[in-house]
Amino acid sequence: MKKKTERGSRGPAPNWNLGRTKTIRVPIAIADQLLKIARKIDRGEPIEPQMLKAPINYTENKFIEELSKEQ
Repeated sequence: MKKKTERGSRGPAPNWNLGRTKTIRVPIAIADQLLKIARKIDRGEPIEPQMLKAPINYTENKFIEELSKEQ
């Protein structure tokens, strides 16, 4: 039986100050941005309002996808 601290083939556990983690599903287009925001919160750093805006690439891509569906 493995000890609680051993993770086997999963590799080392990520370090978070706020404790245990949970897997969530988010759109790939915003995943990196959400992770940056989460890391700032974990370190107790303030979040700048511009970090909460959708990436320009994402909104442009969605607009282009919708246009191509209509044609």
